[in-house]
Amino acid sequence: MTRGLLTLLLFVLSYAIHAQVVVDIQDSSGATPIKNAQIFVVELDQILYTNSSGKALFFPGKISEYQLRISASGYEGKVITYKEGNLIKINLLQSHIDLHEVTLSGTTSQRQDQNPFHIESRKMSELTLHAPMNMGEILAKIPGVYQSSLGNGISKPVIRGMQGMRIVSLVNGLRIEGQQWGGDHGMGMAELGIGSVEVIKGPSSLLYGADALGGVIYYNDAPFASAKSYDIQLQSLFNSNTMGTVNRAILKTSGQKWRLMVAGSYANHADFKLPNQLFAKNSRFDESVLKAALSFNAKRSVHHFRYTYNKTITGIPGHSHDSIVDFSSFQVSEQKRKYELPAQFFSNHYFSNENKWYFKNNELNALFGLTSNQLIEYDEKVTIPSLSMTLNNLLYTIKWSKKWSNNLKSVSGIQGMAQSNRNAENASDTLIPNSNTIDNGIFSTWIFEREKWNFQGGMRYDVRSLNSLHNFNNKSALTRIYGGLNISIGSIYKSSKLLLKQAISTGFRAPHLTELLSNGFHHGALRFEIGDTDLKPERASQYDVTLELNHEHLVLVVNPFVNYIQNYVFIQPIDSMVEGIKVFEYRQQNQVFFYGTDIGFHYHPHFAHKLHWESSFSYVNAHTGADSSISLIPQPRLANTLRLDLNLGQAIKFKDIALTYVFCLPQNNVAYNETQSSAYNLVDFSGTFEYSKKSRISLNVGVKNLLNQQYIDHLSRLKNIAMYAPSRTFFISLQWQLNNVNN
Repeated sequence: MTRGLLTLLLFVLSYAIHAQVVVDIQDSSGATPIKNAQIFVVELDQILYTNSSGKALFFPGKISEYQLRISASGYEGKVITYKEGNLIKINLLQSHIDLHEVTLSGTTSQRQDQNPFHIESRKMSELTLHAPMNMGEILAKIPGVYQSSLGNGISKPVIRGMQGMRIVSLVNGLRIEGQQWGGDHGMGMAELGIGSVEVIKGPSSLLYGADALGGVIYYNDAPFASAKSYDIQLQSLFNSNTMGTVNRAILKTSGQKWRLMVAGSYANHADFKLPNQLFAKNSRFDESVLKAALSFNAKRSVHHFRYTYNKTITGIPGHSHDSIVDFSSFQVSEQKRKYELPAQFFSNHYFSNENKWYFKNNELNALFGLTSNQLIEYDEKVTIPSLSMTLNNLLYTIKWSKKWSNNLKSVSGIQGMAQSNRNAENASDTLIPNSNTIDNGIFSTWIFEREKWNFQGGMRYDVRSLNSLHNFNNKSALTRIYGGLNISIGSIYKSSKLLLKQAISTGFRAPHLTELLSNGFHHGALRFEIGDTDLKPERASQYDVTLELNHEHLVLVVNPFVNYIQNYVFIQPIDSMVEGIKVFEYRQQNQVFFYGTDIGFHYHPHFAHKLHWESSFSYVNAHTGADSSISLIPQPRLANTLRLDLNLGQAIKFKDIALTYVFCLPQNNVAYNETQSSAYNLVDFSGTFEYSKKSRISLNVGVKNLLNQQYIDHLSRLKNIAMYAPSRTFFISLQWQLNNVNN
């Protein structure tokens, strides 16, 4: 009996020792351990940190191999493959600048310097330095990305002059579908729990599905806590302009094989203040978010379950039924917080189940999801909605990755969604009819690497079936089937100082119901819209080049592009009014050329190691060959950020200061009946203090629009009522974080 217990104890002990792997990270000399180095286990979506000895514990399962992504401040990042053994020794080279340390694509599991398409990847901590109000403002910090906003509560991204249905958004691979066709409909996305954002500019239909003519935004949740540990984060933020607050709480806990995250946030903002000391009437909003994720790994598989609920109540500034609109009536002397009509109520549910099975040189990934987006708008009566629409979406993606040799890899799969859009019977207005949409696509992409070269190519075919379920606005029920073939070809040349990428990609987008069948008022956008049932699918072809020059203290990136779109759908005002509201028609342009460039550099001078200077210039233009029919082309933008790492003090550290200067040039290239926009300057400033012992407390204080600039951005939806952007804003953010490791 005793011998049996001893044998069992030795077996358990030996298994525990075998199941525990030590990751030892040192500098290039091997003599100095690197503390707080970050190790991201891709397959488990889990993060590890090294202790003062440069060591961290990793608990592998039966998966044949793991990808470990290592990064540390002041060192060059690495991606390594772990197969077996109880010790992983890693030496990192010192580096003043490393653009590729954490830029592993969420779908292809490749570093940015191994992908022929230029992927702009940013940590959320970098984008939220100056307390942005919404996700659109966060994304607009990225070169080539802008926001089209209707006040603070409604904002959506613009990539190289395209927005709405031409932009595909995904969260951890789950496609987010809402009423993005409306200019006054929000995104339904919040920063809670998001760790990083990737932006692919231009047609990206190969892996992401139809509609991605303008680009793809891929949100990655922050990793789970380290194995056998928990992490608690609390944050509170105050905004002086809106007298608004944001409160967030996140709890993460992980065992050896399972991981859990729960989070919640609540934001409440009153009307924003204008530079003339008045307030933008009915620009108030509040937002509630709940989020949960559960993950566990079996013998040779990993399974993730994620759920997010987002509810937003937002006023609609500039909403009017008057035949003659008095712009001054939208600027008031009293700041209010409680919602009043007109107002929109957004409710979004996002659920996904991702399953990964790992075999020798093979990986199978199956993702299933459900999204539900409800938009209710109350106009004149709180008892009867003017609009009430619910969009439900079932999605699937199945991918098979195969490593054929050390040089050749393929990713193939199928993808689709089944979508239903329904209007409530008690709504007084209907913008689009009840409808069903079914998408299915099949794709395959191949990656070949040899020495300094990397070649990628692939093909995809999509079919969309669209059916309206009843007659609508004197138009018969509609049935359409659209199909599109897309290709992608790219190459990379990489040396120690040079990175050159070239890519050709195509895209396909079927016309939306609102473009086909609209025939009514859209009061939030102040227009009467008329659709066209004869619209053809849009087809895009883009040539994209990225040149990156690397120096010890300087990185320069130049990314020119040209995007040729056939059958471009646009909306244009005509010489007609209905009940005092301007009439707009959906039309089609045979060909449109979008062209431009993004230029950026990061300078870290040798003589001032604490100083970082990041600069970017973004320019986009459009040419039709006919009349000027393309509206809302972003203003050319020059952005500069200076960050000084101070780390002054002992118990309480004055960590850093950051100064951002943005200069938007005038936009004089406008469409028919579109007004020009003037240049403007913005200056933001912030400083961070930190106390770190068993827990970490961070205090971030600063000011936005320091010079109190009076301006209207060219993409602002409030431009049509001459409403300026918010005035000078002071903010303060307090964050407490506790991490406990039970090794």
